[in-house]
Amino acid sequence: MLTSLLFSAWLGARQTPWILLGVVLDILFSDPPWRYHPVRLIGHVIDILELLSRLLARSPLQLRIAGVLLVVVVLSGVSALVTALLIIAHVVSIWAFRLLIALLTYWGIAIRGLAEAAIAIYRPLAQGRWEEARFYLSMIVGRETENLDSAGIIRGTIESVAENTCDGIVAPMFFAFLLGPAGLWLYKAANTMDSMIGHNNAQYHDLGWAAAKMDDILNWIPARISGMAIAVSAILDGRFHQSYQTMRKDGRRHPSPNSGISEAAMAGALDVQLGGFNSYDGVVSLRPKIGQGKSPLTVPMIIHAISIVMRVALLVSLAFAFLAVSLTGRWLS
Repeated sequence: MLTSLLFSAWLGARQTPWILLGVVLDILFSDPPWRYHPVRLIGHVIDILELLSRLLARSPLQLRIAGVLLVVVVLSGVSALVTALLIIAHVVSIWAFRLLIALLTYWGIAIRGLAEAAIAIYRPLAQGRWEEARFYLSMIVGRETENLDSAGIIRGTIESVAENTCDGIVAPMFFAFLLGPAGLWLYKAANTMDSMIGHNNAQYHDLGWAAAKMDDILNWIPARISGMAIAVSAILDGRFHQSYQTMRKDGRRHPSPNSGISEAAMAGALDVQLGGFNSYDGVVSLRPKIGQGKSPLTVPMIIHAISIVMRVALLVSLAFAFLAVSLTGRWLS
């Protein structure tokens, strides 16, 4: 009985219609900005564990060990909790189980949220309100935004949109269809840890090392799916070849083994060049140039990038659903 329930909870391919319902809910309503959102709760747990780790660990080696334990505790705890909730819901009612799948998927992806974050930057920028645009950009990037000109704001927005196409859309869908909501939230926990402590600086170099590596591992396949999906979506603009070739040529030039894939694909899809000067907490970072595009960075390109993201979301949803149904031979279960 328990084995059957675990199988039902973790086999995402059998949950296709309810995962897709969660995707539709996200597109229609966006992510609810409430204090008990699962990502925020995970963030609070990570804050507590970080504080505890720093109290107990002092040397670089101790901090690395504490970082590994932090990753193990958070990932096992989140996946076990989600699995337990799914099993309880299944015991109560099959419809409670299906509703929970839809809600966990809805809370775990960010299609509309990513679009809204980019539009929040686009609107003031289009009206010449640079300070407001810089503020909204600072909400989605880690770089300093205070002194960015219009081109810098546009570049930062496009780079963030491209990177989060993987982190916020493709990767959560990939793990949802592969391992169900428990797999999705295992990924979300890893991605949240990376965004909070996976920084390559003096403060987090040792404690956040394991979190950063885990995020790199989990994102390896989704990042490449994201790049291909962006390239395929660029067919409507007549730039599939350009996007694909840019991804292959420049995708590995980025410091991250994954972020550069989607950024390069997006650079080719928009016919622009990304990368260059960034500043993080006063430390200058000169990123390699990505893309050979000759088009200037213009404000409408933000909307163009959003349209590509929406195409990617549709393409990936349908592709994963088709594969899931093909493998299981079932639609409704």
